Amino acid sequence: MSEPSSRPVARRAGPIRSVAAGFSRIRVLNLREIRTHRLRVTTSLLVVVVASALLISVLGLYGSLTESVRQVNAAISGTAQVEVTAIADSGIDAQIAGDIRGDVPDAKSVVPLIRDSVVIDDRRIALLGSDFRVTALSGELQKAVSQEQSGSSGIDQTDLEDGIVAGAGTGLRTGQEITLNGVPVRVISVIDGDQGAALNNGNFVFAYLGLAQKLVAREGKVDSILIVAKPGVDIPQLKSQVSQVVDGRAAVVDPEFRAKQAEVAGSVTRDATLLVSLISLVIAGFLVFNTMNMAVASRRQSLAMMRALGAKRGHLVGDLLGESALFGLVGGLIGLPIGILAGRWAIGRIPEASADSMATVVSYHLPGYAPVVAVGACVVACVAATSLAARSVFAVSPVEAMIAGEIDDSSTKPGRAVWVSGVVGVALLIASWFVATTVPGRPAILAGAVYAVGGLLLCYALTTQLVALVVMLTRRFRGPGQLAAVNTERAPRRAWATLMTVAVAVAVGMGTSGALDNLVGSISNSLDGLADPNFYVATDVGGGLPTGPALSSAIKPEVEKIPGVTEVVGTQWAGINVGDAKVYVQGLEPGSLAPFVKKASPQALQQVLDGDGILLSNVLARTLDVGTGDTLRLATPSGSREIVVREIVNYISMGSGTAAMSNTLLSDWFDRPADTYLQVSTDPAADQGQIRAQLEAIATANPSAGGQKVHVESGTEALEAAQAQAQQAGAFTVAIQWIVALAAAVALLNTLLLSVIERRREIGVLRAMGASRRFVSRMVVSEAAGVALIGSATGLILGSALHYLSDKILSATTSIDIAYSPRPTTLLFVGVACALCVVGALVPAMRASRMNISESILDE
Repeated sequence: MSEPSSRPVARRAGPIRSVAAGFSRIRVLNLREIRTHRLRVTTSLLVVVVASALLISVLGLYGSLTESVRQVNAAISGTAQVEVTAIADSGIDAQIAGDIRGDVPDAKSVVPLIRDSVVIDDRRIALLGSDFRVTALSGELQKAVSQEQSGSSGIDQTDLEDGIVAGAGTGLRTGQEITLNGVPVRVISVIDGDQGAALNNGNFVFAYLGLAQKLVAREGKVDSILIVAKPGVDIPQLKSQVSQVVDGRAAVVDPEFRAKQAEVAGSVTRDATLLVSLISLVIAGFLVFNTMNMAVASRRQSLAMMRALGAKRGHLVGDLLGESALFGLVGGLIGLPIGILAGRWAIGRIPEASADSMATVVSYHLPGYAPVVAVGACVVACVAATSLAARSVFAVSPVEAMIAGEIDDSSTKPGRAVWVSGVVGVALLIASWFVATTVPGRPAILAGAVYAVGGLLLCYALTTQLVALVVMLTRRFRGPGQLAAVNTERAPRRAWATLMTVAVAVAVGMGTSGALDNLVGSISNSLDGLADPNFYVATDVGGGLPTGPALSSAIKPEVEKIPGVTEVVGTQWAGINVGDAKVYVQGLEPGSLAPFVKKASPQALQQVLDGDGILLSNVLARTLDVGTGDTLRLATPSGSREIVVREIVNYISMGSGTAAMSNTLLSDWFDRPADTYLQVSTDPAADQGQIRAQLEAIATANPSAGGQKVHVESGTEALEAAQAQAQQAGAFTVAIQWIVALAAAVALLNTLLLSVIERRREIGVLRAMGASRRFVSRMVVSEAAGVALIGSATGLILGSALHYLSDKILSATTSIDIAYSPRPTTLLFVGVACALCVVGALVPAMRASRMNISESILDE
């Protein structure tokens, strides 16, 4: 009876013993090799660490922007399931809240809310306002108000007329009297501790509804209405009932829609950095492949010995894959804290995120999935890359264990893996082009990673041809070159790894730098007209859209009186909620100098100025799924309106898109009668410095309706600021490029040094046969020169294609027609790579020439 029960135990023990044996082999053999080749391992591990850190920093940075808005919004909305939000920052009629209470029986509570900002000591602080119904939300706002109401100060009704409740983050004190937006108020309570910090990190001011409306100059209006449903109510049905009551005068949305808007607002920069992060991950896999490929070549004798002792090929392949998984795991884990520190550093330089017009403090939040994704991606990339190198194990014969010295790996014939790599590589290159040119929006960034994998696979399939080119070129360097060519032929894996390291550095440099130059140039074309006015007067300068607050009505008449000023055009930009999407609309007046004016046809422009149509950017037309000639239905505070799309133009993407319409229509439809910026044209012969000084004096004397300072900038400064925002993402991209290039350079120097160390015996024999030190040095440099030239040529081809593809990817994500334009300066990367390769070979060349002859020819 005992025999049957012992068989399952044996079957269970088999896999356990197999796994234990695999760990033992990795520990005894693979880890010993890692310790022996520390520099080679370190360079490969470095790029894995960089890839992991980049993924973590990107996911953490943009996850923080979205999560900060989401948390603040959740703290305010509490248990509300439906929100009625204003179409524009002019607000919605507060009477709509009463209509909802009377006509929507499924609504348990209807809470009006003011969401805006005030300026305290030159800081924008979130302003929240509501009435006693706020206690129905059960959110952090409700808790803060409840704490204030239950405090020992005994607040009565008269306190609410001019009293505010402040979070500890504002720096205000109880009893302090200040002026907000021209209105004197008293601080009747300060909420500190966890209760206050839970709401926008304590950076908030709460006022009861009447005072809040007075502070933002919106008497009888609110920014949003939060609705709590009765238990068991169907939420879609509730939204339908609310929509009928609202009747197009506001947007009926889910309360978390602002987090989606924040995500869209940062999508361009996030996608650009994520694209480069994915490419760096592919490059990390490539360098790990190089490491494993060279490891197989250097371990052929030990692998053959293992085969002779009875080890199966599958075991050896599994060991290599386990070693590469260890690379990915260790590199990914090391990259986690580095990426977190980089993300925190970047977040510390972002003052606030805008959700509507409310200032939201951005704090660091790392999504829970981010570490798993980063480490998992590193492990998968390393294992996938090693699977190709591990195929070489099948060519190792047990007989090779009896051969002394380095095994010649040039006799390995192209196997099925090479052909499969070639076919898959070509297929991926075609797929990358298809994705970049046909897939709109964010998914197009995958084309970059697909291209990188396809290019590396194709080059792997062309190993024989690339090495043959190196050999042919090296032979032209006379005697030392002839011998260097023989060395290259005997170690094609090493030669391929070195030249591809050069190619990767060149390709990444050319692709990213070229695409960035084209992007900035195309943005300049997209913003043609922005620099035409001599000056702008607005509250928001430095590249941001001047959506408000509104300028004082006293500014324009004073500016028109300045000597030398020839024309002043007052108009506005407005942020509009179209459903849960945020779009930006510019008002056009006769005489407006703006990119929309330059890009639109004269006929379409005149129709728009006459109030008979609207211009849309490419991305907004795609978001709304409309084309030229279609009728667009827009919700406005006075009800739904219809307007014809007259033309779709090439304009940079902001939010979910941009549009332009008559300023008269924009003011009337969205209840925004005031200007948010002035366009000032001057006489070229006038003293521009003196005009600017007078403009700044007028701006200082007339703050905006929201109490914010009014600034002056030139048209050139406005264009440069807009370009700088695009270059911000590009600067990060270039920084990543240099990190990757630096890692590739270290790997290159390491490979050249290893090529000398691994050939020390044959170099010793050459010296014993009478070869001079100079001859040996020239041999090493000749090999490096051949590899550098072929590698640079390969990188030039890959980089040019990557540059063109990156332009298409950025065109899809930004909806700007980015014109491909080769940059001669990118050839600098070719020169640097060649010089680095040749100069880097001098150190191993000197080492080779100084080797001790007797020690070098000893058998190991």
